[in-house]
Amino acid sequence: MTILQAILPELILGCAATFFFGCSLLNVTKNISRYAVGWALAALLGAILAMNGNIEFFHSAYRVDAFSRFFALFITGGFLVTMVITMQMEDIDKQSLSDLYFFLTVSTLGLVMVTGATELLTLFIALEISSYPLYITTSFRKGLGYQFEATAKYLVFGVVSTALMVYGISYLYGGLGSTFLNDIVLALPSHLHDPLTLVGVILFMAGILYKLAAFPFHFWAPDVYSGAAAEMVAFAASLPKLAAVALLARVGAVFIDFEVLGPALALLAVLSMTAGNLMALAQQELKRLLAYSAVSHAGYILLGILAASHGGLKPALFYTAVYGVMSLAAFLVAIQLAENGKHDIPLQDLKGLWQRTPLLAVVFTIALVSLAGLPPTAGFTGKLMLLTAAWKAGWFWTVAFGVLNSLLGLFVYLNIIRISLVGEGTNTMKIRTTPLLGTTATALGVCLLALGMYPSGLLGMARKALEALLLM
Repeated sequence: MTILQAILPELILGCAATFFFGCSLLNVTKNISRYAVGWALAALLGAILAMNGNIEFFHSAYRVDAFSRFFALFITGGFLVTMVITMQMEDIDKQSLSDLYFFLTVSTLGLVMVTGATELLTLFIALEISSYPLYITTSFRKGLGYQFEATAKYLVFGVVSTALMVYGISYLYGGLGSTFLNDIVLALPSHLHDPLTLVGVILFMAGILYKLAAFPFHFWAPDVYSGAAAEMVAFAASLPKLAAVALLARVGAVFIDFEVLGPALALLAVLSMTAGNLMALAQQELKRLLAYSAVSHAGYILLGILAASHGGLKPALFYTAVYGVMSLAAFLVAIQLAENGKHDIPLQDLKGLWQRTPLLAVVFTIALVSLAGLPPTAGFTGKLMLLTAAWKAGWFWTVAFGVLNSLLGLFVYLNIIRISLVGEGTNTMKIRTTPLLGTTATALGVCLLALGMYPSGLLGMARKALEALLLM
C-alpha cells in the first residue's frame, strides 16, 4: 500500500477543510450542504480504502495501522451522518454554513489524527485541533443566547482539561524521560512507585476523561447539549467519544498497571453510571437527558479499560462504535422535533411521534432500546460483553453496580418510548423527511439490530485493531 493511500482520510479531510475555507472567503452558500455530504462520503471511502495501511511517520510519532484505521472508519462514518443531518438546519444562519463546515471538518481531521498519534505531545496537538473548532461551533445558533453560555462553559472546562493534560505530560517526561509510548511502556515497570510519574498519569487521564464526559468531568455536557444547536450536539455527542476511547485504549491500558489507577477508574465508572442515570431520571428535556445518558455510558466503557488484561478492550471498542450509532440515531430524530425559539426539546414534544412520522418513531425506539441495553440490539450485546470482561477481571462490585444501573436506565429510556409511541400530541403536523435522511435513519436502525444479532464482523475488526496496538 502506498503512503498516499494509507493516509487517504487525512488527505481528503484536509482538502475538504481547504475547500470550505475558500467557500467562506468567497461567500459561497449555494449547494454548500451537498458539497459537505460529498466530501464526507469521500472521506468515508478513503477510510475504507486505507483499512490495511501500516506506515509510520515523523520518527514513529504518528502511526497508520489497523487500530487507527478502525477508529478513522467510524469517525468518518459519523461525520457523513452529521453532514446529512445538517442539510435541513434551521437553527443556523445560512450565511455561516461555510464557516460551520470548515470547523466541523477540521475537528474531524483532528479526531482522526488523535487515533494515530503514538507520542504524547502529538496526541495533545491533535486533541487541540479537534477541540477548538467544537468550542466555536457550539455558538452557531440563531437567537436565544443560551448558546453563548454553553460555549463559555465548554471553553473554560476545555482549557482546564488542556492545562491538566499538559501538566501531566511534563511530569511523565520528567519521570520517564520520553514522551513516546514505546519508550514509556519499557520504562514504566521500574517507575510504578514513583510519585512524580503517578501524578503525571493522573493528570493526563483527567484530560482524557473530560473528553469522554465521565464523572466528575462531565459538568460541561448538560449545558452544552442543551444550549447548542441540535445538529452540533449530534456531532459533539458521538465523534469525540470515539477519539477519547482510542486514547484510553492506547494510553490508559499502558498506565493501568499502577495500583492506584485501577480502583480509581472503577470508582469513576460506578459514579458515572449512577450519577448519569439518576440525573437523567429527573430531566424533562431531551437533549439534557441524552447528555446525562452519555455520562452513564462513559461508565460502561471504563469497565472495558479496567478489564484490559482480560479482553476488555475489544468490547470497549465495540461498544464505543455502537454508542456512536445509537447517539446519532437518537439525535437524528430529535433534530426533526426541535422548534425555533426553544432552548431544548421538552419530552412532551415527543407525544404523537408515531402518528407524525412512523419511520423515525421506529428508528428512535430502536436507538432508545439499544441505549437501555435490551436485546436484540447492539447495546445489549456490548453491555453484556463489557460486564462479562469486568467480571473475569475480578471487578465484581463494579459489575453489580453496572447491572443495577442497567435496570435504572430502563426507566429513563422506556419512559421516553412511552411518551413518543402512546397517545397524541398537540402538534399533529406530519414530519416530512427527505429520501436521503430517511435512508440514513433506516440504515442506522438496521445497523443497531444487525450488530446486536451478528456482532462477529465488528468484533473481528476490533480484534485486528487491538492486535496492531499490541505490535506498537
